[in-house]
Amino acid sequence: MMNAPRFEQSFVPFLPENAPFTPEQRAYLNGFLAGLFSRTAAPAGNIEKAPPPAPLIPLSIVFASQTGTAENLAKRLAKEASKRGFAPTVHDVANYPLTQLAAESRLLIVASTYGDGEPPDNGKAFWQFMNSASVPKLPQTRFSICALGDSNYPKFCGFGKDLDARLATLGAKCVHTRMDCDLDYEETFARWMDAALSRISDGSPSATTIEAAISIESPTARFSRNNPFPALLLKNQKLNGDGSEKDTRHLEISLEGSGLAYEAGDALGVRPTNCPALVEETLSALKFSGEESVPGSEQTKVPVREALMRHYEITRIPLALLQEFAARVSDDTLKRVSAPDANGELTKFLWGREVIDLLLTYPSASFSPIEFVKLLKKLSPRLYSISSSPKAHPGQVHLTINILRFESLGRRRKGVCSTFIAERVETGAPVPVFVHTNRNFRPPTNPDTPMIMVGPGTGIAPFRAFLHERKAIGGKGRNWLFFGDQRAATDFMYREELESLQREGVLNRLDTAFSRDQAQKIYVQHRMEEQGKQLFAWLEAGAHFYVCGDAKRMAKDVDAMLHEIIETQGGSTPEQAVEYVNRLKIQKRYQRDVY
Repeated sequence: MMNAPRFEQSFVPFLPENAPFTPEQRAYLNGFLAGLFSRTAAPAGNIEKAPPPAPLIPLSIVFASQTGTAENLAKRLAKEASKRGFAPTVHDVANYPLTQLAAESRLLIVASTYGDGEPPDNGKAFWQFMNSASVPKLPQTRFSICALGDSNYPKFCGFGKDLDARLATLGAKCVHTRMDCDLDYEETFARWMDAALSRISDGSPSATTIEAAISIESPTARFSRNNPFPALLLKNQKLNGDGSEKDTRHLEISLEGSGLAYEAGDALGVRPTNCPALVEETLSALKFSGEESVPGSEQTKVPVREALMRHYEITRIPLALLQEFAARVSDDTLKRVSAPDANGELTKFLWGREVIDLLLTYPSASFSPIEFVKLLKKLSPRLYSISSSPKAHPGQVHLTINILRFESLGRRRKGVCSTFIAERVETGAPVPVFVHTNRNFRPPTNPDTPMIMVGPGTGIAPFRAFLHERKAIGGKGRNWLFFGDQRAATDFMYREELESLQREGVLNRLDTAFSRDQAQKIYVQHRMEEQGKQLFAWLEAGAHFYVCGDAKRMAKDVDAMLHEIIETQGGSTPEQAVEYVNRLKIQKRYQRDVY
């Protein structure tokens, strides 16, 4: 009897190149056949059973996000968790099933703070539940929180801190100390992610994974926050007429060759440099030559002049610098406003002051170059709401930016990024940019759904994008815009465009409020009140309600008027109006892009 043929060790079956498969399919099938061959070719006596895979560890990841940063980080966290043996589930806190909270055993939260210590819009209902009588005790829950915020606000990371304390009160066990991230959050977030994932699985943090965690970026984006694309500035057009008190610019930027993609509602990040004149004045006040070596970015050493130009904030005064001045010059005012309980006094003191004011007012406080930069914050990119639709302007991104210039304490002040673009980037020159995804601010997925948009001033930016997109795709939904500014003659931005969209039937209603065209100031919320009956009818017909612009006053006034209209036109109690608005938020029908 003939022996059965034996396969040679070198033989591996591969699909022919002309097989009708994609490269990914071919690679998968080749691997499958190779594995099958190896099992077939192995001697019968040497077959070993593969050990069963370790069971995946359930993990809930919840994000509370205003502009999308916390959401993006939560998804990065989930991706890293999947590599470490977890089965992560990511929840928008607005849609998180509250009944599930009592059963959570492992919970990681990425929570941003809106304004001065408040929860973001998508976290308000959850926070109300967490402080209600119906919230369960959580002795079985192990958790950790990464809080996002802006240390220029007194209640830095306030929502994350409050949530951390509330979970502990309910009996949950914190497995890794909360980390509070400032605007320059990358390294802090990466360290929290590594430690939290290790400890929530009963392990200990491994420093070897931190470097990899820091480098995580969007898998599809070659250019990102840490590696911005040098996009060419195509157009820089002033939108205000002669005599206006404002300087608002329409910018058009090329994305050709970048691979960057965005959607209407997203933001564009711009990495600016500081004003060269202010850098030189700062160096002079410090008595630095400018050539001294100091840490720049990514632990590299650079001349202090370059560091102050590109790597550090030299306008906003960080609390650490203020406290160091207070200690070195023994000034009672500085000690009082920089004390932990200063709060309102600190905010009042910092308004209109910059680092140069401290240096000139207290020249006796001397620093070495390394001491000085260690007390500064890293220069963060600025985010601007995109005012174009990729469907209407492929290969381009448009911005609508107010150029910030004002006077305080006898000095002229400049917005860091707005004047960088307006004064120092020539048409045809590169601007370092990246796309910041904001899934919490999108036009309705159904283009036939009506939209109500409230966007005074530069708040019109995303709504210009929404309207251009609706025109490009032929959406049939009705569109209503409330726009306002100072004076119609000089500040009616995009007037011709808007009137053209009205004639074409894309913009169905346009209500304007120009505050200084009459003795009594009129704002967008007053126009809402005048049209309350129709506005409520649109909401009842399924309209989505959007707000973009100033968070401190306008957005609060608009929100208050929305509640009032629902009460008046819907015959509701104040409590019922709150429930109505909360339902709009949960249904993603009330979205805000406020700053």
